[in-house]
Amino acid sequence: MVKVTDLDRPANLTVWNTNPQATKAVEPVAFATLRAALREARRALMVPDQQPWITTADGVILTPAWLKAYRAKP
Repeated sequence: MVKVTDLDRPANLTVWNTNPQATKAVEPVAFATLRAALREARRALMVPDQQPWITTADGVILTPAWLKAYRAKP
């Protein structure tokens, strides 16, 4: 699993809608901190058909599977 240590650096969040009827063109949203992007990704994971992807300031891509596993941690 990718380790993320600097939660105070910027990050971009892109949320894809997996519904076949949905628009496929989406733009990333910039967040001042990775912590804020993770919080918003957690909200997106609770919505059916939403798949959040985060790109960190270091260029690390956090996939929906990684975000689900991160969310499940106690």
